[in-house]
Amino acid sequence: MTKEQYEYWEDFRSKEGKPSGKEAKEIAKMYAEIFNRKYWLPCGCNGTRWQGWIDELNEHFLSIEKPTE
Repeated sequence: MTKEQYEYWEDFRSKEGKPSGKEAKEIAKMYAEIFNRKYWLPCGCNGTRWQGWIDELNEHFLSIEKPTE
């Protein structure tokens, strides 16, 4: 996770509610980069998929120290 991604995720975690379209695209991009997956934007109606990605990104976020670069 880059410093920019870390700071974005830190800010995202402080919000409540469903992610906006822009946030959904950023989540999909981060998920693909961090977990070395192909970029894919699931349907917004698939809350289970989105929540799973958010949970995995949260686990990763909590398991690392804030990057300095």
